[in-house]
Amino acid sequence: MMHAVSGHHDHHDSHDHPPYVRDYFLGEAIKVERISPSMIRVVLKVEGGDRLASSGHPDEWVRLALQPDADTPVTLPVLMENGKWGRPDGSQDCPNRPYTIRRWDAGRCEMTIDLVVHEGGVAATWAIKAKVGDVVGICNPEGRFWMPKGSEWLLMLTDITGLPAVGRVLEELPAGLRTIVHVEVPSEADRQQIETAAEVSFHWHACHGPKPERTGYTELSRIAGEIRELPQGPGYIYIAGEAKAVSDCRKHFRDALGFDKNRIDAIGYWIEGQARV
Repeated sequence: MMHAVSGHHDHHDSHDHPPYVRDYFLGEAIKVERISPSMIRVVLKVEGGDRLASSGHPDEWVRLALQPDADTPVTLPVLMENGKWGRPDGSQDCPNRPYTIRRWDAGRCEMTIDLVVHEGGVAATWAIKAKVGDVVGICNPEGRFWMPKGSEWLLMLTDITGLPAVGRVLEELPAGLRTIVHVEVPSEADRQQIETAAEVSFHWHACHGPKPERTGYTELSRIAGEIRELPQGPGYIYIAGEAKAVSDCRKHFRDALGFDKNRIDAIGYWIEGQARV
């Protein structure tokens, strides 16, 4: 999934994560499959992946670095003697885009990444043409999802770009946790079966993408606005999708429903009208 990751993150000070450690890896595609009309799954074998430092967040993402052009291979920055990362050999910077890690198999050093297929876009174009043997660059991951201690329920609201995060979060949730999920997808055929031990009510909304009867690509804020009440007790709300829509959703839960803003993570993965960088 694609991220222009931003948003409010003025809380969760209580958990001390180790500082982010920069590191870079090459990943070779060992499997490529179309899992739904709008999603391509790529499994990457990560060279040196035994030193990859997981962020501890189930929505973690990496930046995928792609070839600068058809004739130039992907290369990685190196740690120089002065302690900075650079390209002393003069190799070209590679265009890169952030994507959620759908699954990380540390034993096999295999990383699964689900990419949304959409018109244009550096990474989307690569995904459509991706084949076994393709090589990409990867950095150490970072993430945001962090359910406050004592949370009795979870609400996840995303468009299709957040679906890989939804999938991984659901697979890792504790048994019986009350969870409500709303995902906006382009078509009913983009629904996914996700295994989970949590008590989940799943709502699919097939309205993502350009439509003749409206402007824009997303109705996430309308979907949020139709949620009129939240479960009792302390919970956590995770929102991911188009930046302005995500901000509107956050305001709805905070202002209209009076929910504690410190228990909301709202992440802009992309921006309407801009290249997804």
